[in-house]
Amino acid sequence: MTFVSRLILVAVLSVSAAVIAVAAIAFTASDKVGEEIERARVANLLGTLRASTEANLSIGLLLDQISLLQPRIEREKASDPSILAIDIFNAAGRAIYSTDRSVIGEEVAPDWVRRLATEEVWTEAERGDTVFGTRFENDLGVAGGISVTVSDEARSSRANRLGLDLVSRTAILTLAAALAASLAALIFAYVLTRPFDRVARILSGEGATSTDDGPLTQLADETVKSWRDAEARVDRGLGQLGALDDAA
Repeated sequence: MTFVSRLILVAVLSVSAAVIAVAAIAFTASDKVGEEIERARVANLLGTLRASTEANLSIGLLLDQISLLQPRIEREKASDPSILAIDIFNAAGRAIYSTDRSVIGEEVAPDWVRRLATEEVWTEAERGDTVFGTRFENDLGVAGGISVTVSDEARSSRANRLGLDLVSRTAILTLAAALAASLAALIFAYVLTRPFDRVARILSGEGATSTDDGPLTQLADETVKSWRDAEARVDRGLGQLGALDDAA
């Protein structure tokens, strides 16, 4: 493999690796941002429902007396296709309101009840879905919890679309970058090797002498001139020797 071929190969591989690395970083960052956006969106919904529930509890209503919560959570689910279910349950773990009316009065997952001990929004993976939850309080302390079950299918589909888009764009950009790197490598190799090619032609007698390419070419010109002077001296010496032989 010639020097120019190796130079082009190194340039193409370096540029391609850089483009692919940037694309991978962009995909990871975008997926993480999408996850954070979804978490913030659901956390905002949980915060709104918690505030509404606690406001009604603060005026003396019992949890099962807040009739406006049922249509409220049904509207929220209808407005967001990624939401699979919204459940509001009491501190004992019994569902009081739910977008799936068949589970009203049933026991929720025991882990949801244990999560009421934390004040932060919690998450739990469940059969390909993600459950986000928080607690709400009354004057006596923890009164129950709210859970929002979100499908991971939308996020997965979004990640897949993003991945395919990045792959196609990366392929095009890699090809363009590889062509640009190859051209740059050729130009660099030409600029780098031109003085040496010129010197080689001068030393082989194929090129005319010139001082346009810098001191290296001047040195080659001087070397060729010294070779010619040496040849001329040798020729004169041989001629003199021939004359002496003839005189003898």
